[in-house]
Amino acid sequence: MGVFFGTDGIRGVAGEPPLDGDDIYRIGYCLTRRVGAAHPGPRLLIGRDTRESGPWIEKLLCGAIEAAGGVAHVCGVISTPAVSLLTQKAAAQAGIMISASHNPYQDNGIKIFSSEGMKFSDSVEEELEKEILACTLHSSNGSGCNPGAVPFQLSAQADCLQVYTRYLLSCLAPGFSLAGMRMVVDCANGSMSQIAPSFFSGLGADVHAIHCRPDGRNINLNSGALHLGSLQQEVRQQSADVGIAFDGDADRVMFVDSEGRIHDGDDVLYLLARYSGPGDAPKVIVGTVMANLGLEVALEKIGFRLVRTAVGDRYVLEEMLRLGAAIGGEQSGHVILARLSRTGDGLLTALKVLEILSREQHDFATLCSPVQRFPQVLLNVKVREKIPFENIPGLRQLETACKEKLGTHSRILLRYSGTEKLARVMVEGQDKAVVDECAQLLADLFRR
Repeated sequence: MGVFFGTDGIRGVAGEPPLDGDDIYRIGYCLTRRVGAAHPGPRLLIGRDTRESGPWIEKLLCGAIEAAGGVAHVCGVISTPAVSLLTQKAAAQAGIMISASHNPYQDNGIKIFSSEGMKFSDSVEEELEKEILACTLHSSNGSGCNPGAVPFQLSAQADCLQVYTRYLLSCLAPGFSLAGMRMVVDCANGSMSQIAPSFFSGLGADVHAIHCRPDGRNINLNSGALHLGSLQQEVRQQSADVGIAFDGDADRVMFVDSEGRIHDGDDVLYLLARYSGPGDAPKVIVGTVMANLGLEVALEKIGFRLVRTAVGDRYVLEEMLRLGAAIGGEQSGHVILARLSRTGDGLLTALKVLEILSREQHDFATLCSPVQRFPQVLLNVKVREKIPFENIPGLRQLETACKEKLGTHSRILLRYSGTEKLARVMVEGQDKAVVDECAQLLADLFRR
């Protein structure tokens, strides 16, 4: 990873490098100059989630864009996939989403989309990063952060929201209705708070909304796609048919069935493959190295092949486009429907899942029952530095010994986090006791 760009754009603590005032200004300025080289007077769209730092970052970016000869169109509080879509629909030269996704409110980030609504490739990010590092401009506000200097607003621009929601409706079957469906919707006090509850209600659903009152500091706080406990409880208490949870910028979604059981991106990929089908696309589903072996086995039984990529929805999309695949995504809830979107869209994914539940007249658990999960353990170990695995004494020998213990139908995945000083140890196999033992052995080696 570079100085600025990680696995999903630029991310850090708001007000500190690489998200202090000067760096933000340089990012906006250099991005505008880059896209403006081929399109003088470029238009750039800016959206943000509900973090208190969003408005002042937005103001800095607008100033930088204008200084570089561009035009900034502010979308207000809206989702990441909406910015991707609007960038294409408005024929803008780039789109910017101010968000740190599922991170706590102290963090923020900058996600950048090309005119095609796709995240920049590694090579383009590397070139842009060199330009940012070489830039010596300073923002007029200095390098500090001052959230109180810009009014905190929580609404989307009406025209932007209408374009996005109309597009979503066009992706549904004519006359589609959620009448008779009772659901609980957790918006993580994020981008979907002012959008999803009314949207689902407009389709006829009986909606009980939770965590839909953002205050700038409660985004993702014990809520949303990474914290499903309260959603499980509310689904049971409300006797709901389904629970839906978004993360802060709504590019991912997780589900809870009527019994309170969690269903993640692996379940959704299976549902979409089996009940929506790829049309005339190859019978290939693109997942990541984190996809459970149980998904791979279940897909094979219905004639689909699972292709794995590195973690990151942009890598999934790149492979989907290369293979011509229609469906792909991550276990974490990023799901991409390549014929409808160029990034993970939590609301669109939820709608397509609800279409299947309504059409098949079965609950989530029944439809997903063929996906029998293999025991999987993921451990995060703090490290001082990210030493290449080949240089860690005894690691490869231990990995080989663990593979022998685990036997066939098993996997070991070792990788470093793209945004934190963490080693991630994932072990998967048929025997849970052996999986637990091997995961601990590998984690202990990193700790030592």
